[in-house]
Amino acid sequence: MSVHIGLMIWKEMKTKEIPVSIFAEKMAISKIKAQEIINSSTLDVSLLANVSEILGYNFFSYYEKGKLFSELSKKETQSSTEEIKRLKSLLSEKNKTIELKDKIIQNLSHTVSLLEKVQYR
Repeated sequence: MSVHIGLMIWKEMKTKEIPVSIFAEKMAISKIKAQEIINSSTLDVSLLANVSEILGYNFFSYYEKGKLFSELSKKETQSSTEEIKRLKSLLSEKNKTIELKDKIIQNLSHTVSLLEKVQYR
């Protein structure tokens, strides 16, 4: 998915009726630099964050279904899957330990019961 981010910025400026001169002033850049931003198909992340803040619009949302976020999502999913496997393993070990503890308690209770019977004879 290819996004021409400058075009998206221009559309948002038109929607909010913000002229290039006002946009440049708010960004503290020249009108020429502002026009370069609008004409650019890609922008530095920090610059895009600044534009998003100035225009009150999350331009990163255009990339959420794109390759960058897809790769991040895959890594996140893989990491989460590995963490889930690790936690399931820990939970299984914990459950086995609890079962063993319960068996020990049951055996000790049985032993105590037998000792009490012997004592009262």
